[in-house]
Amino acid sequence: MIFILGFLTGMITALLIFTILAFFRSAIEQRIKVVEKRLEMVGPRPKGAILIPENDIDTARKRIIANNKAAGIDTPIEDLRPR
Repeated sequence: MIFILGFLTGMITALLIFTILAFFRSAIEQRIKVVEKRLEMVGPRPKGAILIPENDIDTARKRIIANNKAAGIDTPIEDLRPR
């Protein structure tokens, strides 16, 4: 009997909390968005970028393409594969 009363009390409490949160959902979300915007403004902001230097293979490929373009011919893919 006590178990059933405790279970029913818990279910009613959960339903009451769920109903209150569902009713005030828009007001809660608006306040949370204001706090999120304030937190975004605080702290360091990202500046610049990290540039990864080209390796020798990429440089060689670009040179082969430039030479073939200057000669007016297409570059076959076999020429661009690393050896």
